[in-house]
Amino acid sequence: MLTAILNSRLLVRRFLALTIAAFGVLMAGWLIFAALGSIASASADIDQKRETLGQIEAVVALAKTMEASASPAAAAGNGEFLSGESEAVIRGALQTRLNAMAASNKLVVLSAGNAPALNEDGVAYLGLRANVSGTVEGVHGLMLSLETTLPVLFVREATLRVTNVVPSETPNVEPEIFGEVLFYGALPPGIATAAAGAAP
Repeated sequence: MLTAILNSRLLVRRFLALTIAAFGVLMAGWLIFAALGSIASASADIDQKRETLGQIEAVVALAKTMEASASPAAAAGNGEFLSGESEAVIRGALQTRLNAMAASNKLVVLSAGNAPALNEDGVAYLGLRANVSGTVEGVHGLMLSLETTLPVLFVREATLRVTNVVPSETPNVEPEIFGEVLFYGALPPGIATAAAGAAP
């Protein structure tokens, strides 16, 4: 067949040469197109995997943030009870919590001291007696925060009085309220206090 092609006319030989060249170009183009398509597919797959990895990393970071911000009591599954290594640590945590609640309600903590330890129905309680001052709304907000956040606290006594009487000619000045609050939190079952059984 090769001999027949070589002995054929010049026009036929040129046509065959052009045909072979065109076929070669088409094959090269197809191979290049296939290679580019494969690269594009691999690139898209890599981008998708990167996006998935980014989402996983975001979820892990969020989980770590939530775990770090969770209170020790909630993490231990004792959200309703006070927790700490000792009575002093627990009372210190109560003091910190009181200060934070007072600040969020724009109250001033005038003083805070230990309340007598309490034991009722086999449950030990620790608490604080605090004196605060501020507006009526602030004192109300403090009471609400004490009784609606965890660990659970119980307000056993509250005494409120007005420390400044507002003259009628200045009605826009809010009266200052002085409050004395006695509140307790429960210790986990089986933990007794040094003064168990004492009454507030």
